[in-house]
Amino acid sequence: MPNLKLGAQLYTVREFTQTEKDFAETMKKIAAIGYKYAQVSGIGGGISPYFIKQVSEDNNIKVILTHTSPQRIKNETEKVIEDHDIFNCAGIGIGGMFGHERTEDGYKKFCEDFAPAIEKIKQSGKVFLYHNHDFEFENYNGKTGIDIVLENTDKYGLKLTFDTCWAQFAGIDPADFMEKYNDRIFATHLKDMFIVDNKIDMTEIGTGIMNFDKVLKVSEENNIIWHFVEQDEVKIDAFESMKISFDNLMAMGKFE
Repeated sequence: MPNLKLGAQLYTVREFTQTEKDFAETMKKIAAIGYKYAQVSGIGGGISPYFIKQVSEDNNIKVILTHTSPQRIKNETEKVIEDHDIFNCAGIGIGGMFGHERTEDGYKKFCEDFAPAIEKIKQSGKVFLYHNHDFEFENYNGKTGIDIVLENTDKYGLKLTFDTCWAQFAGIDPADFMEKYNDRIFATHLKDMFIVDNKIDMTEIGTGIMNFDKVLKVSEENNIIWHFVEQDEVKIDAFESMKISFDNLMAMGKFE
């Protein structure tokens, strides 16, 4: 029986989630495609945790993780935890390391700055999630930025929302990385790509060069359950994009 779970990263449809009305309509469309899980990211600031809870329940979608303002997580940790309690979400995430120097010392300073929040989040029964791009795989004295983050944080307090596409663009084999760090990965972001003139060109899953068979095989073997369709930039209708990726992934027979 398939044991992987597939969700929608709402950042893909962020321009349709800026008001309560649009957020509700978007969640309805996402559910109609077949998604049962979601990551809340990029939505309008005026949308309350109570509204997220109501709309999610109305559409039988469970919110698994978020991208939340790093400053809020650091400075209003208890309130952020309370907000996530309202819509019953265990994953409190950020979109990357911004506001710190991309140096060995900068990554260590990031870990130090967020350590108190990470501990409070862990004590609440939730987990702090870090999402990578490509820059975290730059090498500093034999270690990458992501290595430094993982080595300098609580293994139970910080885990990764591992973006497989950005990792591959950085020259990393996503499946190999997932196997190596399987106990530090909470979820993946799945999107396909081409590389054109040494730049990433994102596309719907199943229409690019990514090896999702290998990624999902490693996921099954290492109990990495959660996976979310995300496309940073979409060239067709955003909901049609989400449907193409959903249908192509579901056809692989790995998701419940």
